[in-house]
Amino acid sequence: MSALLGVIVLFTVLALAIAVVQAVAITRLAPASEQIGSFFPLGWWKFGQIEAKAGPQAARPLAIYKRAVIAFAIFLVLGLILSGWSANRPAQAESTTAFVQSNPEIPARRVAAMPGAPSLES
Repeated sequence: MSALLGVIVLFTVLALAIAVVQAVAITRLAPASEQIGSFFPLGWWKFGQIEAKAGPQAARPLAIYKRAVIAFAIFLVLGLILSGWSANRPAQAESTTAFVQSNPEIPARRVAAMPGAPSLES
């Protein structure tokens, strides 16, 4: 489970890195008169507004940027769901004996119950 969560985190970070690189490329290709370098909607879902300000020369980086932002959001939500599910998974039932009795002359000793563990004794 933790390996799958690690892979999802890796893809999330890679999608974020690609989105940042493409955002920088969009700001470099935009006309200087638009002042897109301080353009706040790059971090939001305003792709149409970015496209209008960046111009046609930034169409390719903008398409990659859109896909990277969408992939980042999907992997982020998937990672949150998976980590929440793995954290709230019920624990497996554990034995109350400390060891398997290999010698019948030595009685098996009981282990003190852990707080919150189900008790098998009445």
